[in-house]
Amino acid sequence: MKSILIILKICIISCAIVAQEVERNEVWDYPVKPGMPEWADFTTGKQKWDACQIPDNIMEALNTKDLVKICLNFPMFLDFAFVEDERSGAAFAIKRFNGLGELSKRKDGVMELINAYREYPVFTQHPEKSSKDYFTPYRLPWIELLLADEAFIKQLNEQEAATLEQIVVEKYEQKVENVHVYGVWNICKTFLLYAVYVLNYSMDSKTPQQQETIKRFIENYMFANETLLSEMSKIISGL
Repeated sequence: MKSILIILKICIISCAIVAQEVERNEVWDYPVKPGMPEWADFTTGKQKWDACQIPDNIMEALNTKDLVKICLNFPMFLDFAFVEDERSGAAFAIKRFNGLGELSKRKDGVMELINAYREYPVFTQHPEKSSKDYFTPYRLPWIELLLADEAFIKQLNEQEAATLEQIVVEKYEQKVENVHVYGVWNICKTFLLYAVYVLNYSMDSKTPQQQETIKRFIENYMFANETLLSEMSKIISGL
């Protein structure tokens, strides 16, 4: 009996140490990531995915806000840009990466992701190539693709949906003002998130023509022509 109590005490102390470590460092970091020799030694995608998984004891100690930070810094987040269907790439990441899987299950997960989207800056100039944050402008479309996925978009209540709409419009306006940093490819992800939001929460507020445009854009957003982009621009701008 005494030995069992000792083991239980050790487990409790270990969990407390983990929790304190997470709180002290704010966010757990990936032990292996691009730029490290260990990452370069990987020969398969599976090895990279496995290296990115968050240990269970760390996951349990993480608050949701910190979990969002970890998910946004996911070493393989840019992989979505190199697949035939970006939305499928984001959906795969949610299923394959345990951090995103956990985030999608937490009650406050979608709202913390929306808060991170609101707080994420829109750059007025492109970061220097020498900067470790060179790809930072591409994290906005990463967040937008995540929020557009069914795992998150369908969790919103009426107030959260209205909040998301306001933020999406603001991000669109800011991106357009800095189009030299955020080109059409990037802005299309903002259009997509807005279109998916409307489809799920405010389709009745749009005219039949606007509804048709929104459906066509969701189906063809990766290959949207100038006319379709112009139509989406008018809808999101309220024109």
